[in-house]
Amino acid sequence: MSKDKISLVVLTLGCTFAAAIFGFGANVFSFQSAFAEAGREPLILMTYLVALLALAGVLVFQGGWWGVVAAIVMAVVATLIEWALFPLAFDWAAVGDPSAYREEFGDVARPAYTRYGIAYDVLGIGIAAVLAQGLRMMAHMDPKGQRDE
Repeated sequence: MSKDKISLVVLTLGCTFAAAIFGFGANVFSFQSAFAEAGREPLILMTYLVALLALAGVLVFQGGWWGVVAAIVMAVVATLIEWALFPLAFDWAAVGDPSAYREEFGDVARPAYTRYGIAYDVLGIGIAAVLAQGLRMMAHMDPKGQRDE
């Protein structure tokens, strides 16, 4: 395996870890916002998607078409980790007043996998990664063709 591919794998692992941590935090703050009836949940979740897009961009600019694959893998794995840690995010959000949170939300378990929306995350990141790589490739092309000077 070449040095570039090893660095892309390491970068993918780092980006996946960062995305999973960010997703976990987004869930915690979403629960707290919903409990306080602040209405910031859509903004918090949009911020998570923007962070995923930024991490995907880093992978694409580092790895080209392999970076696109790495970005999709990152989105799938990070979202699965976030989904697995969903009950822990609720417990973390409820640390200050667990009984009030349980009274407000009931018992929180992992949401149904199909309802969780992993397809939207993966599809959005995949499309954005392909678009970024396509634009990156087009930036190196001369629309008028090569000139003989």
